[in-house]
Amino acid sequence: MDTFPKCSVCHQEFTLKGPVPYLLPCLHAVCEKCVTSAAVGVISCSTCQREVNLTDTSLQKDAVRQKEIFHLTVKHRPTEILCTHENDGNQAVCWCQECEEFLCEYCQNLHNGFKATRRHVVETFRDTGDMFVEQVCKLHNRYPLEYFDKNCNISICAKCRLGEHSEHDVEDLDLAADAAKGRIEQHGKNVTAHHTCQQAYLKSVSKVVNDTKNTSSALKEAIHHTFLSLRTQLDQREKELVIDLENQTKQELSKLHTIQATSEGESKRCKWTSDYIRTALRYASNSDFLTLESSIQDTAKTHLRSVPPETHSAPAASFNTGGLEKLKSYISDFGSVNEDGSAAQAHTLADQGTQTDDSHLTDLDNKYKDLKVLEVADDPTPLASFDAGDKTYTLKTGTKTPVTLKCPKLQLDAARANTDYCHVTTDGELVNSRPATRHRDSGRLRRYHGTCSSTPIPLPPPPSNVTPAPHTPRYWETHSRVGVVGGGWRPVVLEMGVGEESQVDSGQYVREQRCSWCVCLERCLTHRGSLCTCVCQPGERGKCYRNTMSATRGTQATLHYGVVLDVGRGRLAFIDLDREIVLAKLDVEWRESLLPMFSLGLPDICTVNMKLVSGVDITMTDSKKSLIYNALT
Repeated sequence: MDTFPKCSVCHQEFTLKGPVPYLLPCLHAVCEKCVTSAAVGVISCSTCQREVNLTDTSLQKDAVRQKEIFHLTVKHRPTEILCTHENDGNQAVCWCQECEEFLCEYCQNLHNGFKATRRHVVETFRDTGDMFVEQVCKLHNRYPLEYFDKNCNISICAKCRLGEHSEHDVEDLDLAADAAKGRIEQHGKNVTAHHTCQQAYLKSVSKVVNDTKNTSSALKEAIHHTFLSLRTQLDQREKELVIDLENQTKQELSKLHTIQATSEGESKRCKWTSDYIRTALRYASNSDFLTLESSIQDTAKTHLRSVPPETHSAPAASFNTGGLEKLKSYISDFGSVNEDGSAAQAHTLADQGTQTDDSHLTDLDNKYKDLKVLEVADDPTPLASFDAGDKTYTLKTGTKTPVTLKCPKLQLDAARANTDYCHVTTDGELVNSRPATRHRDSGRLRRYHGTCSSTPIPLPPPPSNVTPAPHTPRYWETHSRVGVVGGGWRPVVLEMGVGEESQVDSGQYVREQRCSWCVCLERCLTHRGSLCTCVCQPGERGKCYRNTMSATRGTQATLHYGVVLDVGRGRLAFIDLDREIVLAKLDVEWRESLLPMFSLGLPDICTVNMKLVSGVDITMTDSKKSLIYNALT
């Protein structure tokens, strides 16, 4: 059975005697009741989530859907069409165009018997394709509509043509309607072709999703068997790499699912437009074609602005075991997950032999001076890929034993950001504003005004005589653009720090969560008119560094903070890179894995764009090395 159209706001089916349908700019329908009762003059289409401001947009009645509703009623609910001549409750059987009346069988016989009406054209419901067509001019009764006025965008009669429309650009109505119909048909063909392209692209994305999952599964098995040969010494590193692979796979699948959802949305919108155009071509009158052309053209152009590629491709992940024997002395850093599968295969074959020759890793004695754990293929095509990897540095200590510093590659977890207060942009910045489309995914943070890193930092295993605890400090930093836009006394402007994994989302900000530590920029209650920096830990607010920036409206600044974390020693420190000082050094005992945390205050006080800088993106200077070494001692 054909389905009746529904209102895109209240989801009620349109009926012949119900509220009149109106046409939205997205070509979906809304009932007259929803239009008149729209809150603050804004309607949100539930089908495509597009908002329409009724104060700026004038909606026209949807003549195409009115005709569709009538024809569906005639076909499926004929008993609902009653005689309007006598209002006697009898079922109508025909329609008189000139009288504009539904007639029952009795009234039809009377109608055909009267001298005044016997020559009227009466149509049965099987022939009512033009029952809504305006056959005559409303101003000059009995004059047929023969012309189309391009200036006024209306159909007119011959008398109108000689009157007030005499100086206007006028053409034959049938010719104008045929031209409009041809253009609408072309729009339909263009959107249909675009929809076909979207479907092919979506199929390609789905294939890449399956390939990514299969590759991840195969690599997990390869990682497992490789680490069985290393026994106890490599057990911890195996867990780290499996976690790394799962997180990278999660990120990759998240990107692919985002692309997939976007493509599915565009595909659906194309189908909706194509369906409506087909309906219009079936039911619309000449006047409808002329009034609909502009709306359909705008919608079609919106679809055709971007054309997806024929297929979606992404590099496959691989497990690199090159230089296995040489890497035994550096066991805590062994292994990597690469994009280039062929490189991984070459390393695997080499390790199956003597495992002493590695053409891809040279000068291992200098490995810690400039090491990229994850390698990126030299491909100029911007494809969705795993992160570029970590980097290590050597901090000179004045002794024979230097300190190795690891800069891990971290990424803001866009999928967990609380979109009620913030979102992660396509450029990877955390912004304290709502995205265009808010999401309610089950995995998103509910209370916390921010997000966290997508990769947790595991705690080392308990030390033993066989396997000493790893002792490699980590470092990352944030660059934040802050603009003061208002007064008020909400204190928090931004925070960055770490927290135990189970405590994430237990409070609105890092400072409110148990077992969490952060550096905070806040509107200071002590130093009025100033935004100050302080370090917060559970139950304690540290020293206030005043005058980080003025709280005067219009003030703008870029602030740089760094985090030094040594989970092996239980040391956490925060650095102000602009003042070049160590803000605080904390000795902490952790009970579970840690997550880097990032939160922003509400935008009525300050606007904030926070960029996470990590891994090979960090610019390491001598002064920065000195600050980090000071934080660790």
